[in-house]
Order: sequence, then structure tokens, then C-alpha cells
Amino acid sequence: MRYRILLAIIAITIASASHAVTDQERTVLQRLHSELTVISSIVEEAEQSVNQNDRQQVDYAQLKADLQRIQEGVGDILNNQRREPRSLPSISGDYR
Repeated sequence: MRYRILLAIIAITIASASHAVTDQERTVLQRLHSELTVISSIVEEAEQSVNQNDRQQVDYAQLKADLQRIQEGVGDILNNQRREPRSLPSISGDYR
């Protein structure tokens, strides 16, 4: 559930960044990009600690793919790689 909220907040941040990026916004997006790197390492650590006997398993592959997709989107904004409007694959948000 917390991951869904986090991903929704990140997606909203990315969507709102479709206009010209200001210095302040760039600073915040750089921080977001760094935080996503940290979150990805935390997910890796959690995956290493998984209990195979748990009844409900977290889909770490999907979670990592969604985080990577978001981080790449933020990176594109930071690198001024503007693309034509397009339909992006949705983020799963379901990791069980």
C-alpha cells in the first residue's frame, strides 16, 4: 500500500514537470532522482531478506521495474530529453 502511494506521488511529480524546468524544480527533481536510487537499493536489500515460506510474496521484479521506469522519466527531464507526447506504459502498483 505504501508503495502505491509513493509511486502515485512520484508519477504526479513527473506529470507536473511537463513545462519548462526551473532551477528550484531541477534541484528537487535531482533530489528525487537520488532518493529513487536509495529506494532501489532498499528494495534490493528487502529482496535479499525474503522469507520463501511467507504466504504472500512481494513481486520485487515488478516493483524494481516500476521504480526504474520512474527514475528514467525523471532522468529524461533532468537531461532535457523532451519527447513528443506519447502513451506511456502504466505503473503496476500491485506488488503481491
